[in-house]
Amino acid sequence: MARRCVESNKMENAPDAGLVRLQPALMEREDRRAGDVPSGVPSTSTTSNPIARSGDGRRPAASPLLVRGAHVGDLASLRRVDAVHRLDQPEAQLVPYSPLRAGVVALVPGVRTQRPLYVACAGGRVVGFGQFQPVRPDQRWQVVALGAAAGVDAEAVWEALLTHGVKSAGARGVKRLYARAPQSSPVTPALRAVGWSPYAIETVFATQVTARPLSDSTGPALRRQEQADTWAIHQLYNAAVPRQVQYAEAFTSHRWDAHSRRGGHDVGVPAGWLIEEGHHVVGYVRALSRGGVHVLELVYHPERAEVIVALVDGALARIPAPVKRVYCAVRGYQAEAMSALAARGFAPVLEQELHIKYTTANVRLPSWEAVPFRVEVRDKLPQRVPSFLHGQPRDESAT
Repeated sequence: MARRCVESNKMENAPDAGLVRLQPALMEREDRRAGDVPSGVPSTSTTSNPIARSGDGRRPAASPLLVRGAHVGDLASLRRVDAVHRLDQPEAQLVPYSPLRAGVVALVPGVRTQRPLYVACAGGRVVGFGQFQPVRPDQRWQVVALGAAAGVDAEAVWEALLTHGVKSAGARGVKRLYARAPQSSPVTPALRAVGWSPYAIETVFATQVTARPLSDSTGPALRRQEQADTWAIHQLYNAAVPRQVQYAEAFTSHRWDAHSRRGGHDVGVPAGWLIEEGHHVVGYVRALSRGGVHVLELVYHPERAEVIVALVDGALARIPAPVKRVYCAVRGYQAEAMSALAARGFAPVLEQELHIKYTTANVRLPSWEAVPFRVEVRDKLPQRVPSFLHGQPRDESAT
């Protein structure tokens, strides 16, 4: 069976899906890095989730399932994985992906912790895989891809892989894991089954830019981001993003460093521009670029939505050549940006949910109960004014 590489149903059904869908020939040229499970984390084994399905769709008897780090003997099986779901959109479009190449890099000493890759085995064969990516600066984990072989219960396999990934992340001190998946994706039920919670919805817009727009000279002027702007951009984020989303993402100001990259060094070249009013930043746009593909990120003050046009036009005019494809993810609370992007040739190609999973849980402190201690009451000593005239007390035992 030919291998299928899936991002989302909407992206594949887009008119120019050939620019979005991952082809097997393109996937073999992937240059990403993978990791392995640390030596201190045991493999996850379960017999409660049946793997194979019968022809009528009913689940037969349970099959043992083992989740572990990728080995050399797994490379051939990874190459034959039928369905691969890329979850970290639209940043995933910057670099082609291949499970085979990810498995090869996972075996390279020194880079195993950069892209942890786990495989699920049943009946002596690999039936699925899951890959995570630590994201700087706080090393949170992002789900990169999930895959399953043909003829297996993919949801049960992915549940086991996600559970093992959470345990491995917790063993390394990671507190939060994130995943971006469409509501219609077959991966979403597996995420929710193991406790991942959606905290926001976003729509991915895409366009093919045939001519570079010029920045509107009558609009606000953009200037390139400097390292000293990090704190001001973070304050803009705090003013623009709902409080519950801020709690889930838990970004620090380092998230907006001028030269910070969202993932590894091969994700893309970052660049940022902002709009100021006085000493306050009211608009910010960030771009990641690689090989003619560019991903924009918009942050603007909710009371200054008119700066969106200047942000989009300014970014399109400044992103490096060539410009083959431009993506921009817009959150549900950024409705004003959707119309601005549509007016400039962007079209929605994917709607997805942002999920979070905590490796720690809140624990209620026990209520302390006061326990009375009974102390024998002694006779009260006579009071006297302290003075050196009294001298030393007489030792009656000497007489």
